[in-house]
Amino acid sequence: MQAFLDFFSEMAACTLIAMFLENTIFTRALGTSSILLMLRKKFNLFLFGLILTIITLLSSICTAFLYPFIDKAENKFYWMPLIYVLIIGVIYILTLIFCAKFLKKQMPQIRPLIHMSAFNCAVLGALLLSTTGNVAQIKSAAGIIGFGLGSGLGFTLAAYLISVAYDKLNSDKIPKAFRGFPITMIYIGILSLAFYGLIGHELPF
Repeated sequence: MQAFLDFFSEMAACTLIAMFLENTIFTRALGTSSILLMLRKKFNLFLFGLILTIITLLSSICTAFLYPFIDKAENKFYWMPLIYVLIIGVIYILTLIFCAKFLKKQMPQIRPLIHMSAFNCAVLGALLLSTTGNVAQIKSAAGIIGFGLGSGLGFTLAAYLISVAYDKLNSDKIPKAFRGFPITMIYIGILSLAFYGLIGHELPF
């Protein structure tokens, strides 16, 4: 029972770290272009976030089981990206098969979201960040799985925060020179500084 509680407490801690301190959008800029494309095309934000979170979580579970073998391999840092891309590819195919069989009516709506989610650099980034020593708190399978879950949830949170202001950032009140992409990037930069402050860094002056 204690091992079970330790597993989920570590998983929960790494989930929070991935959501806020290591948010793939605000600290790494992974997947920013996908969010902007999704907002322009008016895709369902939370459905996209749900699919991306599921793919990231399933990929992280597979990675957690395979990582002990990958970690022992010679030149593991060269093999990791390829192996993780293969894992994501398998999850992508299985997701399409599952949806085609059990969600036939919703398939036309969710198919493009599955494509965008699976091939989003935030998914691969989450796997690499959790297993290459970039996040010191991750030391076990629970950490890898928690970080994968948190990365998906953090991506959804970031997408929501950007979508809230998207219409206002494209309003007539914004000067033409800044309207659209430039002001959106400035807004993301301000949010990134706010999230960066959560880590505890101070300004150098």
